Parts: sequence; C-alpha cells; structure tokens
Amino acid sequence: MPTVYLKGGETVQVSLENLEDYLYENSDRIEPRRKKLRRPPVDNSARASISNK
Repeated sequence: MPTVYLKGGETVQVSLENLEDYLYENSDRIEPRRKKLRRPPVDNSARASISNK
C-alpha cells in the first residue's frame, strides 16, 4: 500500500484502488517529498581520471 505524507507529520496508507480519489480530495493537506537517490552522483574529476587511463 502506498504511503501518503500529510502536513503536520502524519502518514496515511491508502489502497491502490482508492489512491486517486484520496489524492484528489486531500491535495491541500499532502506534503510533497522527493525520494533520495541511492547512489551519490559521479564527480566530474572522477570521470576525467578514469578516461585518462
């Protein structure tokens, strides 16, 4: 079940069947979040040293 993060720190789990309706009805209460990348971005200096070998 997807988790929806609400303003004020509350979390709610909503079934996939009801997710679209829940998001539409509660759009003013939802806190937007971004998922963090699992791997840090590659540094340009690291790329240069690899390509010079």
